[in-house]
Amino acid sequence: MVTRFKFSLGFICCFLMLITARATAGINDIEIRVLPESIVYDEYYTLGDIAELDGFDIETIQKLARLQVGKSPLPGHSLLVSHGMIRRKINNFGSKREFKLNLPSKPMVSRASIKVTKEQLYELADKEIRSQYEGYDQVKITVKTKLKDIYLPKGKISYEMKRIGNKVRIGGYSTWSLSLLTNREEIKKVYVRAKVEVFDEVFVAKGKIRKGEKIAKADLTTITKNISGERVGYAAESDILVGKQAKRDILENESLKKNLVEKPVLIKKGAPIKLIYKTKNLFLTNIVKALKEGKKGDVIPVRPLTGKKTIYAVVIDENSVGVAL
Repeated sequence: MVTRFKFSLGFICCFLMLITARATAGINDIEIRVLPESIVYDEYYTLGDIAELDGFDIETIQKLARLQVGKSPLPGHSLLVSHGMIRRKINNFGSKREFKLNLPSKPMVSRASIKVTKEQLYELADKEIRSQYEGYDQVKITVKTKLKDIYLPKGKISYEMKRIGNKVRIGGYSTWSLSLLTNREEIKKVYVRAKVEVFDEVFVAKGKIRKGEKIAKADLTTITKNISGERVGYAAESDILVGKQAKRDILENESLKKNLVEKPVLIKKGAPIKLIYKTKNLFLTNIVKALKEGKKGDVIPVRPLTGKKTIYAVVIDENSVGVAL
């Protein structure tokens, strides 16, 4: 009877030790449950982003959570995470702990994003291009580039839009660079090709103005024209045009451009004019002959009627010049 009792007691002790060992092993295990779908925010994602971690070893769990698994998809996109890659990352972790890995059949990772629709891009391009044409009567903008929806990482979204190349013509075709930024970092750049048609009220000749004729206010009228093909800065106001003379024949309804008019000739070659010499304490005049025609402000050579010495003088008006000092 004593022997049987000792055998039974030894059996019970071994059984209890085995149960304790298994229980202790369970306590030391860390369970990793990979989620069927995960949303990540950064360029690279970690195990903590895509899985739930359970266990009593908090320090190891924290390290596991920071374990980098892979590169995130582009904003607004998703990708399938392979079982092999997850196992490989965990096996290379270098821990003596036992891990219980639960994997769904197709774990997916999606990148959080802000969607900028193509309609928003068209509206943005139109607004920015139009802002460059303030002051004109009418501006028609046609975006020729086929724009698509864009997905940006979450954050503070801003943009910058600049014209490529120098502006020579008022309208016509132009290319613009549109940079989209998240937290002031450029994420995407889009090139926008646009056609701009500009209409404005301009001065035109009411009738034909012949070459050399002086332009009066009555010779001018205004109409609304498509000025898209004109060079920047071509237009002239009436106060600039009136009193000038035509460089060539200007046709009816032709736009009055700065390069079509010039200062009128006030002094004719060979005409007798008054030469003025004036200082603070001295004022002298003499009659001279113009050796060259001249406009207001021009410096022309003149010669006294009874002398042979050439003097250079500035044209003041149609009757007088001043000695050029």
